[in-house]
Amino acid sequence: MDKLTLLLDPTNEFVWTDETCHKVYSYFQELVDHYEGAPLTEYTLRLIGSDIEHYIRKLLYDGEIKYNMNAKVLNFSMGKPRILFNNDGHLQDDNKI
Repeated sequence: MDKLTLLLDPTNEFVWTDETCHKVYSYFQELVDHYEGAPLTEYTLRLIGSDIEHYIRKLLYDGEIKYNMNAKVLNFSMGKPRILFNNDGHLQDDNKI
């Protein structure tokens, strides 16, 4: 399974830092290492893909990454953004995910 690669967020749906990218790539490598020797079937690839998707969703919910509101298309694949408002009823951009 050492021939798998990961193309992370090709549509720029999220705002990434070097640290969060590294976390996802490291987790991907852990999964590839875990399944080493397993047949490279569609089922195995789906397992890895699902685990990566759940990990990215966790990063989003933990506030480590955010939706890129300037992306070409806003599809919110991990659920609608949670947005906080300040006391005046105005949007707080720094808390948007």
